[in-house]
Amino acid sequence: MDSGFGKKIVLLLVLLVIGIFFLSSTVVVVDAGHTGVKKTLGKVTEEAYPPGMYIVIPMVSSVTQIDNRIQKYESHTEVYTKDVQQADIAYALNYELDANATVRMYTEVGSGWADKLIPQVVQASLKNVIGQWAALDVISNRLKAQQDIENMIRDNLSQHGISVSGFSLTNIDFQPQFEQAVEAKVVAVQNAEMAKNQTVQIEEQAKQRVIAAKADAEAMQIKTDALTKNQSLILYEAVQKWNGELPRIVGGNGGNLLNIPEAMLK
Repeated sequence: MDSGFGKKIVLLLVLLVIGIFFLSSTVVVVDAGHTGVKKTLGKVTEEAYPPGMYIVIPMVSSVTQIDNRIQKYESHTEVYTKDVQQADIAYALNYELDANATVRMYTEVGSGWADKLIPQVVQASLKNVIGQWAALDVISNRLKAQQDIENMIRDNLSQHGISVSGFSLTNIDFQPQFEQAVEAKVVAVQNAEMAKNQTVQIEEQAKQRVIAAKADAEAMQIKTDALTKNQSLILYEAVQKWNGELPRIVGGNGGNLLNIPEAMLK
């Protein structure tokens, strides 16, 4: 057989293999904001694939995309407070998976890691924190409780390469009986405060009257003492009230009832 012909046969076989490879291959695109986890014959590749285009052989290799963008989880759950009050708490959590933790997350948890981890961690944190507060304290310290829950969620999820960018308690609903009791207590406190303010006002007004009466009494006492000790002052007070006319009634001895010094009549 001609050697040249043999080379052609080999070249054709190589091209055939390459053709079969490309025909049986699949192009996989890893989107932006994602990382690809490649698995070949059941074994996961140690490094994640960044966004881009890759060729895999069906039934031999596959690439699974894992979302690394910020995601939002919203739900609600029922918890019990320290004083055994049932509350339905609605919440929202923003989180994202670190690209460097993608392969480990896929290997340990799987592609549905978010549905398996997030609800479990959030609900456990809610029950743990809210269970340490009495119902009324939860209401008055809502921001503190929210921050405590977020810190606990962040600490738990960070162990899996998940970062938390925000958490909020969007609504807290207690049982109707408890809410009615709270409302009645608030009204009672407001009424008591109003009555207290009125009592303080009345007491202050009474104090002012006592002070005024005491001042009048002291002034009268001072004036009485002065008049008692000084007869000239008594005469002066009489003159201050005299209208300038001499009394028409005279005593039996012909003297005036009011003995006014002549100097004061001039």
